[in-house]
Amino acid sequence: MKLLVIGIDGGTKHILDSMPMPFVQALFSGAHSRELEEDLISRGWAEILTGEQASHNKAFYLMPLNDGSYDFSASYSKNDMISNAGSEVLWRRLNNAGVSVGFSNVPTTGPADAVDGFVIAGGGGGIKADGSIPDEMVYPREYKAVLDRNSYVFDVRLPSGTKTFSEFLDKINHAQEVQKNTFIELSQRENPDFGFHCFRITTEVQYLARDEIESCIQSIQESARQGQDYSPKNSVQEKIIEHYKHIDTCVREIFEALKPESYFFLADHSTALFEYEGNIDTWLREEGYLFDRTYLESQFFRVKKFIRRRVNRYQVKRGLAKSIPRIRRPITKFSEKRTRAFGTFYEIGNFAGIFINDADRFSGKVKGASEIDGLVDELCERFNNSTLTKEHSLYARPYRRTFPGATYEKFMPDIKIEKPDNIYFSGRKQAFLQPNANLGPMREDLANIRYPYTGLKGSDPLFVYSPSLENCIKNDDPADLRLAYRMICRHFSA
Repeated sequence: MKLLVIGIDGGTKHILDSMPMPFVQALFSGAHSRELEEDLISRGWAEILTGEQASHNKAFYLMPLNDGSYDFSASYSKNDMISNAGSEVLWRRLNNAGVSVGFSNVPTTGPADAVDGFVIAGGGGGIKADGSIPDEMVYPREYKAVLDRNSYVFDVRLPSGTKTFSEFLDKINHAQEVQKNTFIELSQRENPDFGFHCFRITTEVQYLARDEIESCIQSIQESARQGQDYSPKNSVQEKIIEHYKHIDTCVREIFEALKPESYFFLADHSTALFEYEGNIDTWLREEGYLFDRTYLESQFFRVKKFIRRRVNRYQVKRGLAKSIPRIRRPITKFSEKRTRAFGTFYEIGNFAGIFINDADRFSGKVKGASEIDGLVDELCERFNNSTLTKEHSLYARPYRRTFPGATYEKFMPDIKIEKPDNIYFSGRKQAFLQPNANLGPMREDLANIRYPYTGLKGSDPLFVYSPSLENCIKNDDPADLRLAYRMICRHFSA
């Protein structure tokens, strides 16, 4: 294999450098790396696969429908990515250059396209975790028999039929083992020039137990300073260590089987400690930009919601729509007519921002570009002059208008809140900022636990590569994940 890409969803170099992962660390010691900066409004895998950000490939974690409602869509698929991206998707670009490919478990690759090589689509492409294997998720289709024989698992997500942390990690490690074995088997059959295998499920561990992972790392480092072997303190730490050792073993077996000439380790984002949770709507309410619904407005909203639900069901029943749309709405129940601005909310990734409640995209009272721009500037100035925002290193700046002419700028928040990764703005809590009550040791019992728990998406994704790829970087390349697409394509065009 000429080039092998190992994707690690949520891959964080600090963790991989610190855990007992001798094979991966040996590769890293002879490799080059770069520190990238993701704004976390774009889906990182879509950036890698298209060389474009959400402003051009529509790969937002959450976006308004822009139809006068306050409905947001969290849906995104490979077909969306291909139809919206300005660049050729990676497997087509490589095939058109005469390069055969093998993709395995990479998010946003399903349904699988016909390629010179093979594709096992990544989990999340419209299939349920732990579910059966749809034909369209594998190409060539006859390789579905290999997946069936191997009892292939596409994805594992909470609750996943498990009650304890140890059970959950056992299930993840089993899925990783089967995915690795299947990738090796199909790669040896097809012998592709380019391979891309993703460890997607490890990010679930980090969202849950990021604080416990950090505790493990500190204990490992302290044991090393004292010349002692590290001993896990509890069953949770035992399973965490076992999980990272298992990733290391899987990577080693892939390299030994496929003997790549060059390699790349990539992540769609990193993970950070979830230390504070915030609600921008609370600040907007206190400053007089957001108003709660009155009783009559609430009743009217319930009627609209009921009618919309009945219409959606009728359309599906009559075959006018394939399914009921996956819609998200702002958590804060604000007055649509009186509110001038509202904050980003749960499922936006780890991006913090403010939407102007304009009459174009929503049903708001703010009209025209000049009024929108004036309100953006006013909000940024007031936000940045707050003592509390300064204490927490929060800074508001215009965002949407910095993408003039971008295909999908209307889907963007008007303001971005620059912030540390450890603060998560969601709309779930009423305080503007409060400590994360879940931060601390991870317990075995997973009852009533949901993401994010002690870990968040981070903005510095894993980006480690063979020295042979260094000449594939140009001075004017972006310092984000679009760079991966450019480097891979240049490697095969040299």
